[in-house]
Amino acid sequence: MGPTTSSIAYSQQAPASVSAGARAALAPFGPEWSRHEAGSSAHATVGVRLPAERWLEAFRALKAAGFDLLVDHTAVDYPARTPRFTVVAVVMNVATQERLVVKARVADGGSIASLVPLWASADWAERETYDMFGIDFAGHPDLTRIYMPHDYEGWPLRKDFPLQGHLRFRD
Repeated sequence: MGPTTSSIAYSQQAPASVSAGARAALAPFGPEWSRHEAGSSAHATVGVRLPAERWLEAFRALKAAGFDLLVDHTAVDYPARTPRFTVVAVVMNVATQERLVVKARVADGGSIASLVPLWASADWAERETYDMFGIDFAGHPDLTRIYMPHDYEGWPLRKDFPLQGHLRFRD
């Protein structure tokens, strides 16, 4: 059996499960919505893709609409696609338990606004994403490597990273 390929379908129409507050908060940003089924529709995840240049502004609107918890923040590498990276943040409205997977595409060498001004927990998540993928988070208070040595060259989670790395170690 060969590898499976998957394509996410986006729509201008938000899935019915998205709250009116989330719809209203994101409407000014031209959201593109997706819904990912995981077994049953009760466990579906709603995704929304936004323009990278409006990233921080959109999260300010989501936080004002009650999405008060940053659950996760990372990136995905698509080396054959332009722009190459998708930055992903998962936010949750703790009171209603509503979750959104928010995405934006970023070019190799490009940057996206830091979410640290809204959630302190974004600090290390963005440092990790920078360290592993080389994505710049504009406005981050200390965007330095967190796992790799500070003088290390390369980004280990990029799909074109050499499997044996850039350094050779002796036993």
